[in-house]
Amino acid sequence: MGVFAKNTLITFLTRMATAISTIIITVIMARVLGPKGQGIYSVAILFPSLLLIFTGFGLNLSAVYFLGKEKYPPRQVLGTSIIFNFLISVLTILIGLLVIFTFSDKFFPDIERVYLFLSLSLVPLILFFNLGCQTVLGLQKINKYNFISFFQSGLFLIFVAILLFTLRFGVTVAILSQIFSYAVAIALLSFIAVKETKGIDFKINFKYLKESLIYGLKVHLAGIFDFLHSRIDLFLINFFINPFSAGIYFASVRLAEGVWLFSSSTSTVLFPKVVSEKDPKKLKEFTPLVCRNVLFLSFLIIAFLFIISGWFITFLYSADYLAAILPFKIILIGILAISGCNILSIDLAARGNPMLNTCAIGASAVLNIVLNIIFIQKWGISGAAFATTVSYAVMFFITLIFYIKISGNKITDIIFIKKEDFILYKDVFLSIKTKLIK
Repeated sequence: MGVFAKNTLITFLTRMATAISTIIITVIMARVLGPKGQGIYSVAILFPSLLLIFTGFGLNLSAVYFLGKEKYPPRQVLGTSIIFNFLISVLTILIGLLVIFTFSDKFFPDIERVYLFLSLSLVPLILFFNLGCQTVLGLQKINKYNFISFFQSGLFLIFVAILLFTLRFGVTVAILSQIFSYAVAIALLSFIAVKETKGIDFKINFKYLKESLIYGLKVHLAGIFDFLHSRIDLFLINFFINPFSAGIYFASVRLAEGVWLFSSSTSTVLFPKVVSEKDPKKLKEFTPLVCRNVLFLSFLIIAFLFIISGWFITFLYSADYLAAILPFKIILIGILAISGCNILSIDLAARGNPMLNTCAIGASAVLNIVLNIIFIQKWGISGAAFATTVSYAVMFFITLIFYIKISGNKITDIIFIKKEDFILYKDVFLSIKTKLIK
């Protein structure tokens, strides 16, 4: 538990630093671009992610799984994945161009085509950045994974701060800043990944490709539902209302998602840990311990943010974003559910049961879309927040049922904090204190 706790703590601190830089980026954009510019930017960068969620095939996520299993040489996994990602990039860009020239006015109202063209260049950058990160993570080089994640976010902050405050080219500069940050980060990440895999074998391993596609497609379907679940509301707000409302909503969601950093950092470390764990007893006890503590700590953070939400949002974004306060409060409630769901779904995927996650997130995604269409037209962005929170709760409930059936654990062991868990906090605190003294 010591190594896991240490890696989780380091990952959490890194994610916290990344979340802070992301919030600063959002604040800068909110103040410089205004709600409408913020909305245009958020919908434009949604475009490449929307395309990739249908064309990515989950191959990069498969890399983590098979590297953790140590079934194939790392250099073969990396080489095969690079070739496949290149092909995916070409296919995705061609589809993107077709969408822009044919359907952009219908699906992206009030969004100029130039922003969609710019964002389309993010496709290969996102793919190869994710591949490098997943490779390093699959080899359990947690510190390097943490460093590169923060490095990219930090670069984005630097580019945004310098270019937006000096050039002030608005949305164009905001998108270019993201492009530059990914490009520089990939250059460094390529060096790290190649060093860890001891080279690249560009000869395609068809056996690995077949197995990774089979596993990846199962995960990929869940990824499609996950994306629709977490981002379709932004698209629908722009579609039914306008970019101004999308910008207000984006600000509230981006701030609320900062609470995810604890569960996401924990789940990041948990996946390779569960994949490589050979002792069934340890595996049965381990995930509930992680889940209930993540829920407990997330609850404390959420309660604090709920109380200060009015002051917090106006302080960060200005009075122009007062309309973001209520959606922010509503989404915070759903964040607690998704925090627990993150842990349990990672355990199920690592056990080789990704289709269970697909069923859970598929049901909640469909519910989310239906509720968003209804509630956005009734209550605007607050309706979108409520739809998202309800669907998050449903997803957690379904995932919890699946996990209890697979693991044999009791619901009380998974959800409720125990007295002995506080000993863990004491041990981690003493460990940090000892290292600081040294």
